[in-house]
Amino acid sequence: MKKTIYFAFLLTVSVNLFAQNNINQPELNSGTIESQFDYIIEKSTKFRDFQLIREASLLKVKAHTLDSIKTVRKDLLTANKSIAQNNATINELEKEVEGLKSEVTSISKNVDSISFAGINLSKINYNMIVWSLIIMLLLGLVIFISMFKKGANDTKTAQTNLNKLENDLESFRKKAMLKEQEVMRKLQDELNKNAH
Repeated sequence: MKKTIYFAFLLTVSVNLFAQNNINQPELNSGTIESQFDYIIEKSTKFRDFQLIREASLLKVKAHTLDSIKTVRKDLLTANKSIAQNNATINELEKEVEGLKSEVTSISKNVDSISFAGINLSKINYNMIVWSLIIMLLLGLVIFISMFKKGANDTKTAQTNLNKLENDLESFRKKAMLKEQEVMRKLQDELNKNAH
């Protein structure tokens, strides 16, 4: 009799265990882990101060939880790798930006300065020097033109005076020649008078 009761008890326990393991609970196959725990607590039976939960349900939620943890860890590793790659990319880009900034500074210095006679000058100083040279050359040209005009006027005046002097000289020569001829005639006349 004890054997029969023991056998009946074992049969009942194994049927219950088998039934527990094979109970189909689709609510545990979907939803969040929190909703799965809520479902287990809701469907569990109470015995005094204890909650009786089916082992199969608990194992199913445990498996889902472990899968979720693995997925979160995998995502975390992927995110950490991505962050490391992004940090490396950011560092490279910052170095590139620094290089570009120094290039821009160098180019702006080159653009803002001009080499004149082997000296680097800012554009403002270069413009001042060029305009000073242009103004000096224009002043020199004006002075040269005024001196040329004055020289041309002086030359014309001298030419006029020379022509006047030449005319005076020519008339003086003619007068002197006439006087000399007159004197020579008078001398000849006197000589002729004295010789006769």
